[in-house]
Amino acid sequence: EPDEEHPAAPDHVAEAAAGRPLHVHLSEQPAENAASLERHGLTPTALLAAEGVLGPATTAVHATHLTATDVALLASSGTGACLCPTTERDLADGVGPARVLHDAGVPLSVGSDQHAVVDPFDEARALEGHERLVTGERGRFTPGQLLAALTRHAALGRAGAGLVPGAPADLVAARLDTPRTAGCAPEQVLFAATAADVDTVLVGGDPVVQDGEHRLGPVGPLLAAAIEALR
Repeated sequence: EPDEEHPAAPDHVAEAAAGRPLHVHLSEQPAENAASLERHGLTPTALLAAEGVLGPATTAVHATHLTATDVALLASSGTGACLCPTTERDLADGVGPARVLHDAGVPLSVGSDQHAVVDPFDEARALEGHERLVTGERGRFTPGQLLAALTRHAALGRAGAGLVPGAPADLVAARLDTPRTAGCAPEQVLFAATAADVDTVLVGGDPVVQDGEHRLGPVGPLLAAAIEALR
């Protein structure tokens, strides 16, 4: 409900956004839109536009319930959209207009938000899966487009360098011989793999995961201990 979202005042958001990357949870649920229209006479997107908050350094998280005007405002300002499909499923938020945003030129990324499922592969392929359910059509996104949403740093407020000489070696390698990925063409791995199939992770060239093992130790027990410590 809107009163549980603790919305920030527009002037506070504008101040926070000045020259900094900003993530704003935007139009996640219809009640948010209704509250904004009642209070400000504007949709949440139009309100942010009026306050000068939209722009390439801003990312609209969720962006589930947008009008055509909202989409145009995001596109014309260079604002990105970060969809979080597993969270949006879990909370029954609805299905965001991923293809509409993409076609309008809005940079797309995916996120895990409330960590309903901690699996970037699941988040990325859900963009395609949700589009199929809504439209009854397959192939709404190519594997390359889904990979770009997952890896091109579109939520950082700046362009990522990619796999080029001199760029930070931020890499994830997935195995193609697990029960889920065996026989899978490399370009189709996003449709088959899960986080359990990750073999190697490099961050700035530094190995964080090797042979499927995190350098800190078994992830499951470490996570359980951390959760218990926070209770």
